[in-house]
Amino acid sequence: MQHFPIFLAMADTRVLLSGGGAAALAKLRLLMKTPARIEVYALDAAPEIHTWARQDRLTVVPRPLQAEDLSGATLVYAADEDGARDARTALLAREAGVLVNVVDNLDASAFITPAMVDRAPVTVAIGTEGAAPVLARRIKAVLEEQLPLATGPLAVAAAGFRDRAELLPHGRPRRAFWAEWFDRAGPQAHAAGLDLDAALSGLLAAHLDGAGLRSRVTLAWTGSADPDLLVMKTRRALDTADVVVHDADIAPEILELARREADFLTLHPTATIPPLPHLLAQRAANARHVLYLSSQPCSEGLATAIRVAGPDVTLIPGLPGEPTIQRQEHA
Repeated sequence: MQHFPIFLAMADTRVLLSGGGAAALAKLRLLMKTPARIEVYALDAAPEIHTWARQDRLTVVPRPLQAEDLSGATLVYAADEDGARDARTALLAREAGVLVNVVDNLDASAFITPAMVDRAPVTVAIGTEGAAPVLARRIKAVLEEQLPLATGPLAVAAAGFRDRAELLPHGRPRRAFWAEWFDRAGPQAHAAGLDLDAALSGLLAAHLDGAGLRSRVTLAWTGSADPDLLVMKTRRALDTADVVVHDADIAPEILELARREADFLTLHPTATIPPLPHLLAQRAANARHVLYLSSQPCSEGLATAIRVAGPDVTLIPGLPGEPTIQRQEHA
């Protein structure tokens, strides 16, 4: 990782941009989403830039950037689309100790502006360190589809409700509350035009009464050592499980996808352990979510035995990886 991803606090900052053409317009559209004070240095700025200046969204300075302008600046963009002018801007910035981005010149830049998915206050930044801009755009397109426009309002409502949610015990109960808000209750309330704070209050009351806090076990057959072949339900279970119980031959690349806070238990073939249904039910006590990753298809009999012990059970079939490869080899 040659570039460390960070999010800068932009309130009460000055961002300077040299240039007034197409490259400047592209950067300004992003910068104007922040509260930064933006100054554009250009002798002949595009009409859109002057329109934004009249709207008090930025300031146009009709001359080249000078060394004294950089005092107190946080960031500088060199966007003149002219090698000599951009090199001059970059030199001024470096001499002033200000981070500079030279548009379309990775080597001359102290920082890069990533591709972004904006669902403020949720922001996803995607960077390839200049190696594959097309790939960054493809990833951005996928995330745009997966993050609905309601993501922002739901996050804003959640931020204002966080103190009240602390009535729930820390750990699994609180995670279950927020997971239900973002996965189901929140999108439904937003789509119905309901008051989101009231919807959160109702959801909290239900969780304080114990709803959604049952012990549960998810049984998943990985089917392959390739993480890319995991079904989405298994990926989601890895993201939410409190305990991951797994056969000894489950690939480390798959286990890496689990929550960092999860507890792990490896089932070694030679180890003496309780019967599997009892072990999984025991680990799921106190409203915990246990994920069992099996290298073989899980049976309905195992699921039934666990249900008898108390927890809710979800059985997830996997995608067979090796048979698919064999069919291709013999085609």
